[in-house]
Amino acid sequence: MKRTALPLSLLIVILWAALQPAEILSFAAPFLAMRKALTSLTGALALGWMGICMVLALRPSWLERALGGLDQLFYVHKWVGIGAVLLVVAHWLLILSPRTLMAWGWVETVARRPHGPRGGGQSLVGLAKEMGEWSAWLMIALGIVALLRFVPYGWFRKLHKGFPVAFLIGAFHSAVMVQKDVSGTPFGILMLIIALLGSVIAVHSLIGMIGRQHQHRGQVASVSSSAAGVIELQVAPGADWPGHQAGQFALLTLDHQEGAHPFTIVSDWRPGANLRFAIKPLGDYTRTLATHVKAGDAATVEGPYGRFDFGDASDPQVWVAGGIGVAPFMARLEALASSANQQQRHIHFFYSVHSVEEASFPQGLEALCQRAGVTLHLRVTPRDGRISDDDIGQFAQQSRGVWFCGPAAWARSLRDSLRRDFGLLPQQFHRELFEFR
Repeated sequence: MKRTALPLSLLIVILWAALQPAEILSFAAPFLAMRKALTSLTGALALGWMGICMVLALRPSWLERALGGLDQLFYVHKWVGIGAVLLVVAHWLLILSPRTLMAWGWVETVARRPHGPRGGGQSLVGLAKEMGEWSAWLMIALGIVALLRFVPYGWFRKLHKGFPVAFLIGAFHSAVMVQKDVSGTPFGILMLIIALLGSVIAVHSLIGMIGRQHQHRGQVASVSSSAAGVIELQVAPGADWPGHQAGQFALLTLDHQEGAHPFTIVSDWRPGANLRFAIKPLGDYTRTLATHVKAGDAATVEGPYGRFDFGDASDPQVWVAGGIGVAPFMARLEALASSANQQQRHIHFFYSVHSVEEASFPQGLEALCQRAGVTLHLRVTPRDGRISDDDIGQFAQQSRGVWFCGPAAWARSLRDSLRRDFGLLPQQFHRELFEFR
């Protein structure tokens, strides 16, 4: 997040500071003067962070590469969005503060300057103020809903469309409220650029254009459920599918009302072959997927996305998976097993599951690891105990990197332990981020 939001934030602060008198920068000005200056700053920062969110929502390929994959981009998008909501709250509290503090008797009552007529299109400034308030409340409400995990994904996706609307309202508010003596300065010009660029992207989002160039019309080939409760879905992606690398995922749309869901592609790529997905029924939608989807149904496959690559197979590596986190490793195992260079590799694969039934997925994993030259360390937790950091660390210490896909808490704990106790460098820990909300 620092790489995306910090540079623009610093630029906004510097350009804002260049317009302020010394008493503002030294915080020696009267309350109302400080409040006016800080209202301008928080509003500019809120618009800037909202603008970053819009650029991230566009999912440009160059930004995906820079951030290390679409999963990482979505992660940054989430936290920049939260930051934008907090800045909107700060901006709005500053606007409300004189009225509240005067009512409390903390600051001297100041006579209000008369405004022109409001409403009915007669006062653009009055309309902009009202719309700014609407945008603030909309941003706050949508931000709260986005953090409520019990809200079904389908509703979350629909409600998320409110953010581009909030940006358009906020951009109008900002453009009108910029003072005339500021509009021609670098600060004012930057605000105008952010408002215009973000508005174009917002409209692009609202009409459904984002990601369309990566969409491929396909068809469901088969649907089945394993003994472990995992739904195995095969999809023919269409002749225009560009192919994918092991570890990548796709945004799969099987129901246009529900929208796209991210699922890892568990099959290696061969021209003309179907894409295989392994889906654990964890949410409202995925729990009913097996009964609602059948062979022959239309499917839209968007992608491939993600940069959870595995580097050079000749390098010593450690793989760690928990539960359905085994999915991105399956395609890599298939690729290594079918490689012309059949040899024992220095790859140790730690796979942790909660039950013997869960360990039955994927079928033939041990044999596939043997063909791929990968050493499998399968651990059924109730029977064998948990995989310790030391178990992994003894091999990670001699490896070129650790690839992890599993629960977020385990990822953070293991990463910190390997850095602290085994000297693993930050860039050597590769993690798939599938918590997009």
